[in-house]
Amino acid sequence: MNIKYLIFLLAFLHRSGLYEVTASDDWSYSGDHGPEHWPGLCTTGKRQSPINIATEDIVKTDLGPLKFIRYNTGFNGKITNNGHSVQIRLYGAPIHLEGANLPSTYILEQLHFHWPAEHTINGIRDALELHFVHYDEQYGNANMASQHKNGIAVVATLFELNSDDNLDIMAILEAVELVSNAVGKTTALMGTKIIPYRFLPKNHTTYYHYDGSLTTPGCQEIVMWYILADKLTLSEQQLSIFRSVGTNNGTLIFNHRPTQSVGERTVYHHLDGYSAATTHLSNLLNVCFSLLLTKLLYFK
Repeated sequence: MNIKYLIFLLAFLHRSGLYEVTASDDWSYSGDHGPEHWPGLCTTGKRQSPINIATEDIVKTDLGPLKFIRYNTGFNGKITNNGHSVQIRLYGAPIHLEGANLPSTYILEQLHFHWPAEHTINGIRDALELHFVHYDEQYGNANMASQHKNGIAVVATLFELNSDDNLDIMAILEAVELVSNAVGKTTALMGTKIIPYRFLPKNHTTYYHYDGSLTTPGCQEIVMWYILADKLTLSEQQLSIFRSVGTNNGTLIFNHRPTQSVGERTVYHHLDGYSAATTHLSNLLNVCFSLLLTKLLYFK
């Protein structure tokens, strides 16, 4: 093949969002290429992810509900073991994310898993975390969007351990087993259509939000994060399937980045209908009532 044509083709695929590195040996989750050795923003950034969400420090507010458009539709998908996680791409009509404080409409690019979870709540780390990765539609693809502030929006679902199997995740686990020992190969088709809505908790109206980064190199600080407060479950046996995923360097027993400093960032807790003014008024009324009750008891 003509070298100029090859360069043109690779450049086109990269700009169109179709080209991706599916396996890499230049970073990992442990050892000489582990997180403490990741370069660039991964080390110097001030708005890195994931973080520990300390509920006593969050700001309660009503940011508006997240709107999951076409999430309740079944899609054919393809699963990839990229050496750092298992990633699923769905095909068909675009799946959109809108609402909340999102400045635009965001299109679902892919979903992938981290085991155990990357974000922690009050220092507690759950068994699994699912990331729905979306890009701002104005940029055309995820690669271009990752070069712009707020270009990426990620919704995270946390899974905690339970004695019972999660039947909704079985189709994904069957696909994971197909690619566990096929690092970098993208030929495994999902045997069952995937309905993204099934991987959101029934109550997905409450979430934590903050501005952060990608959790893998190069850790670009362009992500609007939405971590759903309610959780799903899976069994220990189901979790073991993720822990058995193979890589070029052995079994991927875990693939979470350590939590990063929150710094001066604000972490929000979205609650439908929440009003700080109403809360302050309620607190004031409680104080007045307490004072009145005290006086009545004193003069009784």
